[in-house]
Amino acid sequence: MKRSVQSAPPAVVVGSKGWRDATLRSILHAEDLLRQTHVDQLHSSTRYRSHSVGTFNYRLPQLTGYSVNSSVEKEHNDSDSEKKDEFRPKSTGSMLTSGIITGPFPPPALRDQSAVASTGMAGEYMRGVREVEGHLRRQAGRVTQEGTRVQHQRERLEKLLRSLRKALLVNQQSADGRTFRPATTEIIRDGADDLLLNERRGLSVLKQELENMLKKTLTQQQVLAESSKQLLDCAFERSRVTELLPQHGSLSAGVKTYPCPLSLKPDPAGAFTPECKQALDSSSTVLRESQQLRENISQVMSDVVRKQTDMHRSASEALLKKITETINLEQHLTLSSAATKQAIYRKQRQMQCVGYSLGRAMGPVCSADLFCRERLSRPMTQLYGRHSSAGLPESDLLTQGSTMLQKHLETSGKEIAELQATHQQLEDDKYGKRAAAGVDSAVVRLRRRLVRPQSVRPATS
Repeated sequence: MKRSVQSAPPAVVVGSKGWRDATLRSILHAEDLLRQTHVDQLHSSTRYRSHSVGTFNYRLPQLTGYSVNSSVEKEHNDSDSEKKDEFRPKSTGSMLTSGIITGPFPPPALRDQSAVASTGMAGEYMRGVREVEGHLRRQAGRVTQEGTRVQHQRERLEKLLRSLRKALLVNQQSADGRTFRPATTEIIRDGADDLLLNERRGLSVLKQELENMLKKTLTQQQVLAESSKQLLDCAFERSRVTELLPQHGSLSAGVKTYPCPLSLKPDPAGAFTPECKQALDSSSTVLRESQQLRENISQVMSDVVRKQTDMHRSASEALLKKITETINLEQHLTLSSAATKQAIYRKQRQMQCVGYSLGRAMGPVCSADLFCRERLSRPMTQLYGRHSSAGLPESDLLTQGSTMLQKHLETSGKEIAELQATHQQLEDDKYGKRAAAGVDSAVVRLRRRLVRPQSVRPATS
């Protein structure tokens, strides 16, 4: 007997409506709680990948198929679909901050955002540290340049100090050389000796001042070296940030970062540490002190050169003046010596004439030398002798004339002896003046040859 296939009768709602509505309300409440939980977690759509929504979507039509009041169930379904569309993401990959997807599924948002934040922080720290390192190395370069300038200033200072020591040696040689003047007339202390003594004292004071400045320069060089070493140590310590650089690719991964400015407060855990600030501040102070020291050294060197030149010029001019006076005295001595020699010769001629007159007054040596007028036996003399009561004055006059001539000869001899002694003294004095002028001229030539005028270049900033 052939049976025909009949369709199943429609489902018959067995349970009550309250029992069914209570279950639907529990399911909808669970779905709402599930969506809210996934939406609030890290604001990422990748976490909202629940399968319960599909299950509910699959089961709800079954539950609504047995509903008697279809309009109520339809309203519940419409409101449920609107809520699902409101919380359902439109694109699973649009909310990712990283555009690099290596697999079929995007990486978790927490790890991606953490990596981006860490990479950005590392990049910002690296750039700040590199900027601090560059500033430290530039400051170290300025300190090194200042050390070079101080070294050049020290070389000029040492050169000037050698010049002062040489000037002191020349001054001592000049004073010792003047002792070779004739001791009888020229060894008396004069103005040139006083100026040489003043020059030696002044040069000693200037030498002491330059030695003190040289000590300060050496100390400043050591301070500059320590400051440069401190800056380079800080820069080397900061340069170790290169260990953060990746082997391949960019460090910031497209994240824009800004370097840490040096004007901020130093941070022990940041790029600009207190040690770096201390090194920069101390180096700035050292640079200012070094520049001030170089200016002081330049001023002191200029004053020393000026004073040394003035003292050298005054001593040399005194020696030249003494040479001029000595030469003038020598010339006067030469004239006086010549006049004295002429007087000696004239006095000798006078003595010769007086001696001849004395000889004539004393009479002839023998009778053959007598003249007729000198004979007492002539007639007029014999006749006067008979009548005169006194003798003739001829013999008395001859005696008196001979005595006067004899005294004149003695006086002339004494005068000639005095003239000769004076002439000899003048000659000795003239030779002494000539020797003294020669010694002083040699001293002046020595000073001109060994002492050179120094010049000081202005300090470069």
